[in-house]
Amino acid sequence: MTQAAIQADLPGALPARGFDEAERLVRFGGPPDAFLAELLLAQCRFAGAAGGAVLRRAEGGPGVECLQSVPPGAAGRDPEEEAAPPWLREVAGVVGGAGGWPREAASFPLESGDGLYGEDGQRHAVVLPLGAFASLDAVAAFVLEGCDADEAHHACRRLAFTLSMLTLYEARQALGAREADLRGLALATGTLAALNRQGRFGSAGLAFCNEVASRFEAERVSFGVVRGRYVKLRAMSQTEHVHRKMAAVQAIEAAMEECLDQDTEVQHPAAPEEPVVARAAAELARRESCDAVISLPLRRAGEAEAVVTLERASRGLDAAEASFLRLACELCGPRLLEMEAADRWVGARAAASVRRGLALFVGPTHTWAKAAAIGLLAALAVVTLVDVPFRVDAPFELQAVTRRQVPAPFEGYLATVAVRAGDVVQAGDVLGELDTSELQLERARQQAERLTHQKEADEARREGKTVDVQIAEARAAEAQVQVELNDHQIAQATLRAPVAGSVISDDLQQKLFSPVKRGELLFEVARLGQQRAEMRVSDEDIPWVREGQTGSLAPASTPGDPVGFRVGRIEPIAEVVDGENVFRVRLELLESRPWFRPGVAGVAKIDVGKGSILWVYTREAVNFVRLKLWL
Repeated sequence: MTQAAIQADLPGALPARGFDEAERLVRFGGPPDAFLAELLLAQCRFAGAAGGAVLRRAEGGPGVECLQSVPPGAAGRDPEEEAAPPWLREVAGVVGGAGGWPREAASFPLESGDGLYGEDGQRHAVVLPLGAFASLDAVAAFVLEGCDADEAHHACRRLAFTLSMLTLYEARQALGAREADLRGLALATGTLAALNRQGRFGSAGLAFCNEVASRFEAERVSFGVVRGRYVKLRAMSQTEHVHRKMAAVQAIEAAMEECLDQDTEVQHPAAPEEPVVARAAAELARRESCDAVISLPLRRAGEAEAVVTLERASRGLDAAEASFLRLACELCGPRLLEMEAADRWVGARAAASVRRGLALFVGPTHTWAKAAAIGLLAALAVVTLVDVPFRVDAPFELQAVTRRQVPAPFEGYLATVAVRAGDVVQAGDVLGELDTSELQLERARQQAERLTHQKEADEARREGKTVDVQIAEARAAEAQVQVELNDHQIAQATLRAPVAGSVISDDLQQKLFSPVKRGELLFEVARLGQQRAEMRVSDEDIPWVREGQTGSLAPASTPGDPVGFRVGRIEPIAEVVDGENVFRVRLELLESRPWFRPGVAGVAKIDVGKGSILWVYTREAVNFVRLKLWL
């Protein structure tokens, strides 16, 4: 409205339009600055003022600032400058002077006799405090032309009644703000209720995203969880399974990580005064053809643990909607994070629990890196400074001190085998038998031949043939010797244990009814209780072994029953066993066990001394490298 129109509208309009102006102001729903302008214009009409202005203290220093004016030419300017109307300069000097800021409505005559634009006339000023309206400590000032002090006083009283409109407007604004808060709270609690109806994180995350997308008319809502320095998308509205290889998913995660890196809310399009970077959000909006993208961090115990990203294609988010979205995320965020943590497998939950415990000592940032560095330093100190026993280990085998062999007494066939390897026998026990069928036949033949020669000798004796008698008796004696030899061989066919001990020869069950030669070894028996152990130490470890050192050995069958020993003789010449140079070391057993049998094998360890953990367990590798590089 121009200055001429305002001036034409002021005179004589109060009686006809007062109630209409009041009703319009009561129903006014615009912002506070627009209401202030309308109220100032209405007050000028009510009081019949030629002009008016709303003044407040200048920010950052002394002086007065004009917020609104009628006519509007002085708004936003210093009321004390030369270009301002004379009455306004005079009123500004009064309210901003040494008398202090006015706290009650008052009227006073203006000292200058000039009119509004320099003409002569009687003028009064009315000052009306507006209180703390819109957080402004302001006053409304009016100039009345052609009136005396009583008329100015009555105008001041009429203007005081207009402050009720100000109170009503503030009440309506507060009521509207409360209704908006209630709508936002209902929206947030409704989202939380939909979330709490789910039992697992998968369905809960989908329900949360769908609910927020529906209530905020969004094209898509996504929920991502912080994993280290990155964000992993876990739920998306209208999508049951999220595939992280999708280009859209990667763009959303980039926008979430942008929000996480800055640890603040990121919105596109961003306000010019907001110091945030929204490149990833702008790229997501461009790619998905969205008008607005907003990402909010969800915090628990002051630390961002998740990010929610909302995309809307129709329009951007206003301040009220943004605040409602923040409220919904603050209410639902902790519940979602709890369900997501409970839905992980037990290893992930244990790792998260350990990380929280470590964070109490090393801090919440870079927890794993700090803990790993501290652990590495501690481990390095331990392996370098702590000494442990150094032992030389090698395979061993129990050997009998006394062995007795049982060979085949004659050529023949193996008829029976009564023992197996490892059996304990007593002296005289049968080990096996050779086949004696041929010997029995030969004995019968020799016996028959002996009887024949005896008959020939008897017949020659009756005939008095002395020479024939001697010849027949000699042949009978020879046949008798052969019978006795056969009896001896038959007796030797039963193989018996020469001493009490354990059978250590191979199993002969596979050789039954096979031919054997005279002197061929069939059985071998070792005396019990007279065993010794023999180690095969590699040439790399033999320099550390000395006679008289002690150690322990354990068989492969019973590793939990070690036996102590003392190093005896060390063979000075190496031999090749399985492609490796080894030295034989005889061990004197200091204890006895029921499992002692010749041939029992296992591992023996000789106590050499002590050394650091690092040297004990790396010496072989170091020696190998030194040998290869000739260091």
